[in-house]
Formats: sequence, C-alpha cells, structure tokens
Amino acid sequence: MFSRMDPSLHPTLAEGKTKMDLSLYPTLAEGKTKAVYANPHDESTVYLRFKDDITAGDGVKRDSFAGKGVLDWAVNRDCFSYLNRHGVRTHYLTSPADGISLVRRLDRKIDLEVVSRRVATGSILHWDDVAEGDRFEPVITRFHYKDDALHDPMLDERYVDFMIGDKKAREYAAMRDKKAREYAAMRDMNATVLLLLEQAFAHFGVELVDVKLEYGIVDGELCVIDEMSGGSFRLWPYRRPHPDLSGDNVLAQLAPEQRLDKDTFRLGGEEQTVLDRFGAIAAITAGFADLS
Repeated sequence: MFSRMDPSLHPTLAEGKTKMDLSLYPTLAEGKTKAVYANPHDESTVYLRFKDDITAGDGVKRDSFAGKGVLDWAVNRDCFSYLNRHGVRTHYLTSPADGISLVRRLDRKIDLEVVSRRVATGSILHWDDVAEGDRFEPVITRFHYKDDALHDPMLDERYVDFMIGDKKAREYAAMRDKKAREYAAMRDMNATVLLLLEQAFAHFGVELVDVKLEYGIVDGELCVIDEMSGGSFRLWPYRRPHPDLSGDNVLAQLAPEQRLDKDTFRLGGEEQTVLDRFGAIAAITAGFADLS
C-alpha cells in the first residue's frame, strides 16, 4: 500500500545539484508548462526547460508553485528512461541539468492528445455509459484534437475505427493510408505505455488510472513526445495491501481522495498539498531505475 514519501529523498532534488543556463540559447517555443530552446551544438536536438507554472481546465485555471517544475522534470526523466529501456520509441535522450531535458528534434508534431484508460473517472463519465471506478479490460484509448479553445474535443471513435480498419477505403488515398497507420500505431503504443507504467506504479502501491500522451515524427518514426508528469496521468493509491483489481468496478479498492496527480490542483488543493503530491510521485518514479 502507498505510504507518503519525503520528496527530499529523491536524489535529483537536492539543492544546487546541476545547473545549466539557457538564457543565451535561442527560444524556439514556450507553452504553458515548458519552454523549448535550440541546441547550438547539435541541430538534431533541443532542450526542454520545465516551468513552475501549473494549469487546469485547458489553461483557464493557472498558478505558479516554486519547485513544481523540477518535480515534473524528475518524473518525466524517470518515466521516459523507463520506457526507453523497454523499447518504446520516444524523443527523450537525457537530462543534463535540474529542470532541463535534451530531446530529439521533431520532424512533425501530431496535434492530438491520446488518452488510454484503465479505470473510469473524469470526462469519460459524461460521455460514456460508465460509473466512476469501472475497470476497462482491455484498456480503452481515445483521440482528442489538441485545441484549448475547443476543450480538446474527442474524435468520433467510429470514424477512427473505420479509418484504421477499412483496407478497401484506404486503397483510394495514399495520405489517408499514412494517417491510418499513424492512428493505429498511436493506439497500440499508448496502450503499451499504460501497461508498462501500470506495472511500475503497482510496485509502489499505486494504480495508474489513465495516461494522456502526445506524439510526433522523429527521423521518420512515430515517437512519444512532450512530457510525462503529474499532469499526464491519474494516480490513485491502493486503499489496502494486495487489492483485488480484477472486478468490474474497483473504486472500493482504491483511494481517489489521496490522488497524487494534477486533479489535486484542479479540485482546489492548496499549493503545499499539490507540491507534496507531486513530490510523492517523484519519490516513486525514482525507484523505476531499479525495476526490470
């Protein structure tokens, strides 16, 4: 069962560990939680700097909590390193300094958010006939068009299935065939990531409820990109040791009131509570390096 861990135990969060000044590097882009910088020594890579900003509701709710960026960075490093070791294609290379990651430069970004779910909660309760805590076996994966103003609308699942599966229709359009292969690959890769991370978090008494990822093309290959942090997944601790997670509904086995993810902020949690929960994630993912 999950027990609260001291974030200071995370080896990368010590004061003054490794510093890197990106102020003289060209800024390529800046989003809600990260900034992207050119690497003057290698045009095939870029630097990501994690910011202390935190947002919810497609950017409507926002704040800045000192130290949040380095916690996100630590979780991101641990998760991407774990996936790389397990053969998942990602853009992640290394983390040269606290709060900064080096990643491969994109050929093209795919403007979608891909969400895989093990347990029903959040927006799916509004548009599917499910109850909170219902367990999906196998996991389900949905595509959302990335647009804050439209609140990331979900693509019609029937059309996605048709586009991926109707080989006769794909014979008439090479571009559509290419997109169909990308959608099929993203669906498979997203489910694989959820299963890998679910197993990892289970070692620490936490259920991976769902995961939201983004994708891009790097050197002609589909890769997981962007970040993985407390805003990328929902994490609910086990309510008791060795829970039975095989039932149709597992809500009684889990403790959503102790959630570790960004829902803590979304639902009105105070700054220190949010930082404590994000620090607990970082303390957990630090242990991923010891997992096979």
